[in-house]
Amino acid sequence: MKANLLSITGEVKGEIEVPETIFNTVVNEGLLWEVCRNYLANQRQGTASTKTRGEVRGGGRKPWAQKHTGRARHGSRRSPLWVGGGKVFGPKPRDYHYRLPKAKKRKALLSALSFKMQKNEILFLEDFSLPQPKTREIANILKNLSLGLPRLTCLLLLADLVRDLKLASRNIKNLEVKLAKDVNPYEVLVSDRIIFTQSGLQQLIQKFFGKEDSNKG
Repeated sequence: MKANLLSITGEVKGEIEVPETIFNTVVNEGLLWEVCRNYLANQRQGTASTKTRGEVRGGGRKPWAQKHTGRARHGSRRSPLWVGGGKVFGPKPRDYHYRLPKAKKRKALLSALSFKMQKNEILFLEDFSLPQPKTREIANILKNLSLGLPRLTCLLLLADLVRDLKLASRNIKNLEVKLAKDVNPYEVLVSDRIIFTQSGLQQLIQKFFGKEDSNKG
């Protein structure tokens, strides 16, 4: 399976071989939903907390007499029926984290990459370096690629997070830069465009197949 390799000027420099086992597999939508749900749940802090009637302040005495007032019976101003009273079944601090098998996450990533490849939303870019850590340098490269920033979101996947590139890209809206080996299905799906550098692609292949198969297409 081959794809166009782009230069930093946006021109087609040639073709690059990409593994069909990564970019052309069957898309499992159910598995993608399951893994993305797991990822979002694991991002939750779980610090939401409300007070029950036993935790809110006040309410020590009975608001009024039990009988002969013509009003409903109440025993405490801390009742959930009162404004400022306790909450019934409100959230309490909890851990939302749960684990999924690595095999599921692996297959979900393959499905996400294949889905994006089918929609022609994955680009392959030659390795490059910036002459200086300036935002305009990386902005010009992205402009040449016609990615539609900042209207669209872009994920740039590299083999090494060079300090200059990290500094230059942090002020560009809707651009995220990270290591190819650390990408997850959720980030792939929510990004409008995904860019692999040549070395980033090799790092991803190595993640799936190991060193001995890193050069296979």
